[in-house]
Amino acid sequence: MADGEEQFYEEGEEWEEGGEWDEEGDWDDDYDDDYDDDYDEDYEEEEEAIQIRPEMGGRNRMPNCGIHTIEIYYPQFYFKQIEMEEYDAQPFRYGPSVIGKYTKGIGQIEARYPTDDEDPISFAMTVTHRVVERMERDGWNETYKWSPDGKPLKAWNAIGRLDIGSESLVDRSKSMKAYVMDLFERYGDGEGNIEGVDMYNACYGGQAAGLCAENWVESDRWDGRYGAAIATDISDAGHVAMFTVGAACTLTMYYPDAPLPHHAHRCSCILHRFDFFKPVGWFHMGPVVDGKYSIDAYMSCVDTCYRTLRAKMNDRPLLKITDYNVFHTGGGWHIVKKAFERCIRSEDSKILAEERDRYVREKLLCSSNLLKIIGPCHTVSSFLNISSVTMQEWDRALGKVLLVFTYGSGCASSMYQLRYDDIPWMEPLGVWKHKHFYREAIYQHPSSYIHEAYVQTWMQFDYVPKGRTMGGIPVSLYQLDVYYLMEIDAWGRRFFHRGGMRKGAYTKAEKAKMSDAAKSYDKRENRGMRSKYGNLPPEGEEYHQRPWETLERDAAQELEDKWRAIEFEMCYDFNMDDSQEEIVDSKHAKGNKDQQLVVISKNAPNSWMVPMGNDGQPHSYHIVGTWTCMKVPEEMQSMPDGSFLFEVTMGVNNWEQFYIVQDGDFEKPIYPAYERSYKDMPCIGPTFRKVDKFWLISGNPPDDLPNDDAGEPGDKYLVSFRWDNLKRVTWKKTATKEEACVDTASYWIVGSWTCWDPIEIPKDETGEGRHVIEVQKTPLGMQFQMLRNQDSLQTIYPDIDDGYGDMYSKVAINEYGKDKCWNISANDGDVFNIVIQRDPSDLSEVSVWWDFVGQRALELIPNRYFLIGTPNNWGKDGYYHEMYWNGEANGYTCEVQLYTIPTEFIIIENKNHQMMIHPDKKDCSQIQAHEVRGPDNDHQGRNWHIGKSVADKARINDTFVVKLELEPKRAITWKKKDA
Repeated sequence: MADGEEQFYEEGEEWEEGGEWDEEGDWDDDYDDDYDDDYDEDYEEEEEAIQIRPEMGGRNRMPNCGIHTIEIYYPQFYFKQIEMEEYDAQPFRYGPSVIGKYTKGIGQIEARYPTDDEDPISFAMTVTHRVVERMERDGWNETYKWSPDGKPLKAWNAIGRLDIGSESLVDRSKSMKAYVMDLFERYGDGEGNIEGVDMYNACYGGQAAGLCAENWVESDRWDGRYGAAIATDISDAGHVAMFTVGAACTLTMYYPDAPLPHHAHRCSCILHRFDFFKPVGWFHMGPVVDGKYSIDAYMSCVDTCYRTLRAKMNDRPLLKITDYNVFHTGGGWHIVKKAFERCIRSEDSKILAEERDRYVREKLLCSSNLLKIIGPCHTVSSFLNISSVTMQEWDRALGKVLLVFTYGSGCASSMYQLRYDDIPWMEPLGVWKHKHFYREAIYQHPSSYIHEAYVQTWMQFDYVPKGRTMGGIPVSLYQLDVYYLMEIDAWGRRFFHRGGMRKGAYTKAEKAKMSDAAKSYDKRENRGMRSKYGNLPPEGEEYHQRPWETLERDAAQELEDKWRAIEFEMCYDFNMDDSQEEIVDSKHAKGNKDQQLVVISKNAPNSWMVPMGNDGQPHSYHIVGTWTCMKVPEEMQSMPDGSFLFEVTMGVNNWEQFYIVQDGDFEKPIYPAYERSYKDMPCIGPTFRKVDKFWLISGNPPDDLPNDDAGEPGDKYLVSFRWDNLKRVTWKKTATKEEACVDTASYWIVGSWTCWDPIEIPKDETGEGRHVIEVQKTPLGMQFQMLRNQDSLQTIYPDIDDGYGDMYSKVAINEYGKDKCWNISANDGDVFNIVIQRDPSDLSEVSVWWDFVGQRALELIPNRYFLIGTPNNWGKDGYYHEMYWNGEANGYTCEVQLYTIPTEFIIIENKNHQMMIHPDKKDCSQIQAHEVRGPDNDHQGRNWHIGKSVADKARINDTFVVKLELEPKRAITWKKKDA
């Protein structure tokens, strides 16, 4: 319609999308913007004006609003429905008639459920905290697109509306959202400007919350932040009806330009029916329900919504024009299938059975993956089914349309469409199952009463959860990123803590991240904090990061099983396992099209990889220790009882570290599970892995260890190794020194002017225990450390917290000297003698100082260039690819073997990470137009990528030659070796 053209509508004619107000009659093209006294007379009556509804995607609506991601939570406990059938088939339950009803009948495989330390509120708090952490971790916060300064809002401030839908409410006045808002106030600098409250309706409340969040993002009141909808429910069931249980929670993020936007029209059907309800004061959580009548109401809403939406779509057959279908799953897969087939028959009453089955297989089946393993969960069902389609179909869904029918008894329903414009920020189904769903799951036999504890929380006051204790579930199996109910106090107030009884009280570091307002109200309202509930675990990160904390074990696990589990966890490397495997799923990663996610099913790992049992063959064992710079394996003495012994003489540092190798072979190391390990701790190996952990014999044991190893340089210790069922390494002090210990070691300096390569410090014959080296100051600086016997475990450095050490700094000797250096401030050309001295009468006294010698003509040191990147972990482990001058190539070159595609890298000058040579673009190939920048510290993740371009013809294990040209123009190029 042209500007100014009139638009009239006959009765029954659709409104045209577009425009605001139009009027019957001609517009005056000469209308004067100034006020006209005759305006009231000239202006037509308002009754004669007609309103044209806003256009979808019009000026007052944001475009393509819809689903950005869905965060899914489910409790740990589960049972298998086939076992539930067997259990219920017993005479004291329902008898054999139930066989096949839960599996083939309603289509269930497993079911998830909580005990009494979780509820719909804790579910909602968990998904909220997780999705904010995931937004920060994965970098999909897009609020920068609509912020005035072009910068993203902080994750805890990036949500502007939050609605919660549930039928499992715990308070008739206070919304569940209020509990969730504690997180935003606590971690979002007091954030409270978030619209929305709870939506209460059987099964439909979650979708009502979702539609409200969607409408807000589309509206002219949207402020640039995410809309969020939480659906949280527990389909609780007493022990007599456990086959109906299910529990989950989803948080759905809505935003413009979404990967999964709402598409075309939607419709609803809301009616008054008494098929399912939960009256106030009812004696338990369960509903008053008429099963058959409830199914009739469901099907009636399906029919009404289908007819209404089809009419809005100009009578186009909905199932034929959509690619996938989601139906609310309140009673299991069989109800979904019936509803879908009902719509098929309404489109074609004569459809053949084969065609109908094809529709079910191609359009519906992919929506049932999560339903079948989680169970029915009221308001969450539709979001789980949308997630199921998204995670299974992945990139196959791009450009396709999803039809959603959502329903709640009583009754309320809606039908709408979604369109896959991109892959939402989720994970493929196979990856998700492997990484999350079963990793911390806790299997329960159907006879378990642990869920009954949750059912009994109905109308409880002054209550502390006890289900896990009654069920014998150890504290170690709490999930650290899940909120748990700690108490319902005498007034019905609920208090939660992330990590539950496994996690301690908030640390100082955690409290520092919280707003003062939240901490103030914790005290003002006398809220139940973690310290109130006792049994506090040891403080600190190390407690939660011990290797065995990640293993599924019960409280009675024996020492042998625990040690074997630790060893398997540390030894097994799927990259090195060539046992048979089957590809279960393969998808490209969201946000990185060059990365492919592959889920494989493997047979038992090869025995050579995890040799935890003794092979029974005769072997020799050798010890490798710091007294030989970790270079020489020395044979241990074999004893008749099967043990192997070796006597260690304590060195001048008053500590020694060591590990053991089988048959003198460095490829068969045996080492401890922990750094600087004490005796009688878990052992790893023989295995192919690089050794980075050692046993430590210390003459100065820390306060938390026994004092029986206390000693001095020259004392003797007998190390014993024995391999029966378990490998054991222990030792004991056997003798004190008989004569003074003499330091015969060599000392080496590593500095900025040597590119941190070691240079030996000559021994000064004039002073006992003194070593001196002359060094000239150059533009490369004079930052340095020292090494004893070129051993990185005996690094000599200033014991400082930050900055540089000086001649008065305390000297430390161990492996923890990373980034701790001495620095000599001087002018270029100044010459110094750098001295290290160890007092022969007290070897623990070590001094480092320097004397000014004078000024000399500057001798410049040529620059050296090193490649760092994915092949050498960006130099973090001390490994660099040095580039050497190649006259034929007129540049510096080095070889790089590809272990990943693409392989990323940059160049650094003189091993100085502040002097980086890099491209001016991210993910840069050599054929891409770009400039070479640096050396500087403005890297910002801009790397070269070998293998990004098809022209590289790169494959795993290929070797490429990388060349750096400085003249006449700086350039980085590469080519396949011998190509």
